[in-house]
Amino acid sequence: MNWSRRDKPVPGGVQWERRLAEARAAKQSRFEQTATQRDLVDAVSQILFRADPAGINFETNTDEYEAEAETIVIGLPNAHSPEDVKALMRETFWQWFGGQAGPIDQYAAEASEIRGLWRRNQGQLGLSGQ
Repeated sequence: MNWSRRDKPVPGGVQWERRLAEARAAKQSRFEQTATQRDLVDAVSQILFRADPAGINFETNTDEYEAEAETIVIGLPNAHSPEDVKALMRETFWQWFGGQAGPIDQYAAEASEIRGLWRRNQGQLGLSGQ
C-alpha cells in the first residue's frame, strides 16, 4: 500500500487545500499591488520588525512583518492623517493577529514614521503627498 499524502484521508483536507490556495492567492495579490513600491514595503517592514507590535521578532526572521507591511502600504493612499495611519495599522494587526493587536495608541510612533515615509515616497514619484 502506498502511504503518500494523496492516498491518506485527511480530515478537513479539502478545506485545508482551499485555505492554502486562498493564502497563496492573497500573497500574490498583495505583491502585485505593491510591485512598484517594494522599497516602501521593505522600509515599513523594518519599522514593524523594530517595534515588534505582535511580539514575533526573534532577531533572525527579518521578513516576518512583510505581509503586514504590504497590507499597510496598500491602504496608505486612503490614510489622510496620522490618525488614519494609526487606525490602518491597528486594523491590519487585528486582521493578522486578532486579539493580540493591542491598543491603538501603541501604533502612534510607528504610524507617524510610516506616514513620513509614504509622503516622501509620493514626492519621489512626482505625486502630490497626502
